[in-house]
Amino acid sequence: MPWHQNGRARISARSPVAKGICDRCQFMFTLSDLVWQYQWQGTTLQNKRLLVCNHCLDTPQENLRVIVLPPDPVPVFNPRPERYSEMIPSFITTEDGEFALTAEDGTVLIDEIQDTPTPSPELPVIYPLVPGPYS
Repeated sequence: MPWHQNGRARISARSPVAKGICDRCQFMFTLSDLVWQYQWQGTTLQNKRLLVCNHCLDTPQENLRVIVLPPDPVPVFNPRPERYSEMIPSFITTEDGEFALTAEDGTVLIDEIQDTPTPSPELPVIYPLVPGPYS
């Protein structure tokens, strides 16, 4: 197969056009057949300043595109959060009605476990008022 001086460029004596070399494969093409290579940088496509042929042209890599997050929602005016900082006593009893004790030193288990349901207003004697930030 003979080697052509013009490479893959189309040559015409009636309408001459410029020739150019692909920046990737180094083959010669008609300059109008070469296109700019683009790549994602941030939120826009950036020209990489490479003139390449259609065979060497890469599609822009979507993984390099920045994810644009929506803004945070508007905060609630005068919020009323739950009172997590208040300590609620825990009363765990056995089937006999006795307070459950730990096996190690015999202390009452209610001192170790702190997360229980909210106290009932019908039994104010069993649930003493625990001081908190709102009392």
